Amino acid sequence: MTPELQAKQQRIAALAGPIRPIAGNYAIAATTAIKITRSLIAHGASNQIAPFSGGSWGGQVPAGGPRQLRSFDRPEKKPDDPFAIRRLGAELDRWFTSTVRTNQVDTAVGELDYDEAHAMRLPVTDPYRLDHVDEVAAEAIRHGAGNCGYIASTTFALLHHAGVAPIDLILILPRSGPRYFRNHTVAVVGIPDVSGNQKEPPFEQWADVAMLADAWEEERSVPASLLNGRWPYESYHYLSYSRVPPPRRG
Repeated sequence: MTPELQAKQQRIAALAGPIRPIAGNYAIAATTAIKITRSLIAHGASNQIAPFSGGSWGGQVPAGGPRQLRSFDRPEKKPDDPFAIRRLGAELDRWFTSTVRTNQVDTAVGELDYDEAHAMRLPVTDPYRLDHVDEVAAEAIRHGAGNCGYIASTTFALLHHAGVAPIDLILILPRSGPRYFRNHTVAVVGIPDVSGNQKEPPFEQWADVAMLADAWEEERSVPASLLNGRWPYESYHYLSYSRVPPPRRG
């Protein structure tokens, strides 16, 4: 491990502090990780825009969060802005800034010493994959923006360094056809060791027990069963890229 990676991981571990005391409660731990992620990714998602709700990023920093975290404040609905023109302008400004910052994350991630072909041959629990998620999360945090993959990596890294397990970084890819605009990434808490392929854990074995920590989509954790309504399992693969398994008993 390089000193640079170690420093990044130490920072993520410090930011994950508020999650640590409630690491055993999947729903609360996932919600807290979402809130911290949304505070760190201050400019929000570059591939999401919601002008008429005033933007989809913000919320209060959880109690015990580091002082340097500052929430993105939603533009308030004003009596003198009945048609939401100012709110639209604020959201477009947020989206433009996020797009520029996300491009910077793209560049930084592209410069990492990372062999994707090698990584894909490794088990989902291999440290090489876990370290790469930390590297990606560190760049998303540094630039304060990202797409769903960068945001999910940040949430996953926070949960990992808070001691939450099991957790998976799930890649959602179409079973056929183009992938552009038809893919997603989400952190999932609570997928058990499955019967079958852990790299593509059968949805029926975790749909009713796991929680989604999808900071791109939600302000709080939701049951994993909702995933099928958004990205139907018959049309999409749910692939685990990186996994922290449940602790061994005994």
